Amino acid sequence: MSRAGVFVCDREYRIWDVDGTFLDMEELPRSEVIGRTVAEVLGDEVFGLRRTNIDRAFAGIASRLRTPGLRKRNRGRVLEVFFRPVFDAAGKVACVASTARDVTQFEQLNERLSLHEEIVRQTADRIALVGRDFVYRFANAANAAFYGMTPSEMVGVHVRDLIGGERFDGRARARFERCFAGESVEYEYEVRQTAGKSIFVRIRMDPYRDRSGEITGALLVLRDVSAQTRLARELHRQAREDVLTGLSNRLWLQEELANVLNRADGSGETSGLLTIDIDGFKLVNDVAGHTAGDALLCQIADMLRSFEANEGVSCARFGGDEFAVLVEGVGEREASALAESIVSTLDRMRFSWDGSIYRVSASIGVAMIEPRPTTDLPRTIVEVLHQADQACLHAKETGGARAAVYRPDTAEMIARRTDIGNIQLIRRSLEHGTLQLHTMPIAPIDGTSEPMREVLLRFVGDDGRILPPSSLIATAERHGLMQEIDRWVVSNALAHVGTLADGERITINLSGLSVGDRDFKSFLLDALDSAPQAALHVSFEITETAAVRSMSTAQALVFALRQRGCGVILDDFGSGLSSFAYLRQFPIDSLKIDGSIIGDVAHDKLQRTIVAGIVAVARQIGVSVIAEYVEDARTLEVLRELGVTHAQGYHVGRPTLWVEGMDTGGEIPPRVVSSGSSGLAEGAGSEGSGSQAPR
Repeated sequence: MSRAGVFVCDREYRIWDVDGTFLDMEELPRSEVIGRTVAEVLGDEVFGLRRTNIDRAFAGIASRLRTPGLRKRNRGRVLEVFFRPVFDAAGKVACVASTARDVTQFEQLNERLSLHEEIVRQTADRIALVGRDFVYRFANAANAAFYGMTPSEMVGVHVRDLIGGERFDGRARARFERCFAGESVEYEYEVRQTAGKSIFVRIRMDPYRDRSGEITGALLVLRDVSAQTRLARELHRQAREDVLTGLSNRLWLQEELANVLNRADGSGETSGLLTIDIDGFKLVNDVAGHTAGDALLCQIADMLRSFEANEGVSCARFGGDEFAVLVEGVGEREASALAESIVSTLDRMRFSWDGSIYRVSASIGVAMIEPRPTTDLPRTIVEVLHQADQACLHAKETGGARAAVYRPDTAEMIARRTDIGNIQLIRRSLEHGTLQLHTMPIAPIDGTSEPMREVLLRFVGDDGRILPPSSLIATAERHGLMQEIDRWVVSNALAHVGTLADGERITINLSGLSVGDRDFKSFLLDALDSAPQAALHVSFEITETAAVRSMSTAQALVFALRQRGCGVILDDFGSGLSSFAYLRQFPIDSLKIDGSIIGDVAHDKLQRTIVAGIVAVARQIGVSVIAEYVEDARTLEVLRELGVTHAQGYHVGRPTLWVEGMDTGGEIPPRVVSSGSSGLAEGAGSEGSGSQAPR
């Protein structure tokens, strides 16, 4: 029944007896083994290697060895071989019994176990097994060394005795019990050392089960993550610190604002957010260079940092030349006083660079963070930042070097919110092509001139109604959208010139900054060159204010337009002090008298005299004259008598839809645009009001 292969030999090395396992291992019948020598059965190589062991056994000395299999049938296996002397009744060695068994599996298991033991012994992680009685059942060398012990000394020690009763009862016991209940637990904690330093340890607890599957303890792996934790904290700090000034940055401010908002709703605490925009920073940056601009920002940051000595005050650089100050636990009066103090300090500060002295100031917006009624929606970070920005813009627009508090019910703030809605509507209209082009007749009244129609842009509201243009125009001019609007108008108007009646021209208004912009000039001339026949039916209205802003660019554009056969009309003539001077600067075809001059020309002698003078000058230089705001027959007759060539107004004809819901089709490339007045002007009384529509 033995699983070992056994043979017995005498002093001549002849085999006396064998067991069945030996015969199976050698794959030989008993008859071919009994009486033969060991060398004949096992081979000369094996006998030569084991003869010494056999001889020692005959000398009364037993031996054991583990050896790899040498012959083909057991090569790759590990054998454990015993050589034992067999004594007779007289005490002499009568024979030797050799036992061999295959221990390959045991050897492999032992190697793996040894490897695991070595890994556990050498690993830097601290490993331990704690029983359900909170007593250590195993600890590796790293864990024991942490407590100044050996692994065997840790076995049997209660966890409380190592980490202290406070830590054990306060945190550790509950975590052990979660693990004993079958949950894997992972957490980090800080260990403060006597030298004032700390180490950070990450602990993982896993349930330890016996062969029956019952949880009998917790397997702990403790890893020193001090380096990783310190690096993470440093990266966290750097991510929230402005590289240039060393102040906190936008990310920190947003996180801190979230905390302040939570405290406001939870405890009723009020706080203030100040956003600071530096007046005159661009001058320093442009004149002295970016290095000087960076130095100025650092100087301002140092000044703001001095305010952090006050309790609850934190400063941050928001981006560019914008800073923010968060002051916690104060009311509006204290927040406003802090803002005024910063304005005053900056006003006294001087920046010296390369022998030049620069003076800077700041506009500051204050937004208060106060508890909201439970019925209101929660206040958001974006909302608070927006309110502070709105107040800051108001401070800048009213002269700068001052502070303003956001109050939603003031006229200025209401107007600014209206602006925001207008901007969104304008952008949606441009993006989705929901704009409309209308035209208004400009009728010849001299019997010889050709008829024209002025192109007017209309915005359509979400409810499908045409919106009054004046507010939208003003918003577009303030926020740099007019140039993009002009591109849309020009592209779509040129695409529909073919719908005009024979001999009829259209006039298109161009905003002031479009006229003075080189990119727009290139776009306009390319568009005209792509449709040379359309150019012959188009005149462009340019206001004299546009010419003032960029005289050379305006002159170049006017010259190029006339070369292509386009007409040029000087719009709003007479509204400025330099109107007659511009007639010498531009080769125009017509001038349009400003509506304020037409006024009550039928009954006002002074206005008739002014119009007569303008007509006389126009005849002298050979250009036609257009009068707008003609709202009755008497006015029309007086203007005809005075020599005006064209009339425009509600008496002549109201605006009518020309093209509806056109899509840009990718024709208008997106650009940063400038302000000005475009083809949104009516050129005559507003529909339904009978009064002049503002440009």
